[in-house]
Amino acid sequence: MEAPPNPVKIVEVCRVGPMPPASSAPSSLPLTVFDLPWLRFPPAQRLFFYELPPHLGTAAAFSETLLPRLKQSLSLTLQTWILLAGNLTWPQSSDKPLIQYSDGDAVSLTVAESRADFHHLSDKSSFREATEYRSHLPDLPSSHVRVPVLALQVTLFPNSGFSVGYSAHHAVVDGKTLTMFMNAWASICSSSNSMADQPFYGRAFLSEDQERAMLNELLNQGGPNNKSLMLMLKSPGDAAFVTSQLTRANIETLKNWIRARLERNQQTDVHLSNFTAISAFVWVCLIKLHGMRGDEKVRLLFAADCRARLDPPLPSTYFGNCVVGCCATADVDGLLGEDGVAMAAKVIGEAVDGLRHADLKGAQDLIFGRPSSPISVDKVFTIAGSSRFEFYKVDFGWGRPRKVEVTSIDRTGAFSLSDSGDGTAIVEIGLAPKKDKVAGFASLFASGLEAFGRP
Repeated sequence: MEAPPNPVKIVEVCRVGPMPPASSAPSSLPLTVFDLPWLRFPPAQRLFFYELPPHLGTAAAFSETLLPRLKQSLSLTLQTWILLAGNLTWPQSSDKPLIQYSDGDAVSLTVAESRADFHHLSDKSSFREATEYRSHLPDLPSSHVRVPVLALQVTLFPNSGFSVGYSAHHAVVDGKTLTMFMNAWASICSSSNSMADQPFYGRAFLSEDQERAMLNELLNQGGPNNKSLMLMLKSPGDAAFVTSQLTRANIETLKNWIRARLERNQQTDVHLSNFTAISAFVWVCLIKLHGMRGDEKVRLLFAADCRARLDPPLPSTYFGNCVVGCCATADVDGLLGEDGVAMAAKVIGEAVDGLRHADLKGAQDLIFGRPSSPISVDKVFTIAGSSRFEFYKVDFGWGRPRKVEVTSIDRTGAFSLSDSGDGTAIVEIGLAPKKDKVAGFASLFASGLEAFGRP
């Protein structure tokens, strides 16, 4: 049986570099203790879908108007973001990996045209197979010695809209840094204004002992002295993307339900935020979806930004990774009980509160997000993204995105949290389970919300 034809035609693969680079931007930076855990992690990937009016959605308008503006503004943005045009390398002469920009380096930009159904791929109410997104995303070439920091792809859907997709090396940038870059590019494209937030390239290191311990661990993975930069990539298989949304009213109802259950159990000192409540609800839905039973333990891992938690604190515009891992652990039986979502919120809240007293200068396991005791990988759930990133505000001048998809969750198995472009919803939850699990999750999510509204 022949494979179906690829609906995406590559029109051009070009290289866009900073012209000229800003003298204030460094040409080389070492990875920090916060970057190192992500050295061989799969790239961070997102797709932004933008609807266009008919007169701008033609191939002619795209090539004559939109594409030149996107290219020119990207080049202007890279003047102060030149390390994104560079490469990650680990020279034999260096004791740590380096981000390096050399004259002539540039970001690979793929320009494509797609016959796929734009409205289907950007529809929040239907599920989309992971394979449908792959050809709309750029590859980030992986090798042992040299890996690009960033790759981009712009795809036209004739008479409908276009998408912007990125693949970014996770050891170089975290979600907050990527948010800042995308907003800077969009701001310059929409207004030719180069006054967007500039990245702060200062390096903040923790103790040398801690950094050395992390480097030794990386060198011993398949080592000794393994300086390979090959990324750990996993096939998405038969995954499908599904989007769920929560309104402000949904979240308040959920929090009130959790608060009532905690008070009934005389647990009134729990850190109960929107994040805590939403994560608890989704975590319990996933445990039910996977049919877990018994007294075994499960964990939820998530990252917390710590720019403001360091002493002295880092600017919010810090370039690089600056997150620490948080770990919530509970028994499956407890999470499946009548008050399961409240119990989940309690342990997640405790993990968040733990950061207030954490010693970031001496807690290697905290930065790695490693719990004190091991657990089977299929009992570990993770979260990607944050509703604080506000990716739905990334407007290149033709309107805000119709849909933003965190596509890398099909490889990592995480569920994503983001802001919402919908006027009524404030949080989007993204999931990429196996196709035969999609309907089950939707049912659990809907019935769970209904139950929280009952007296």
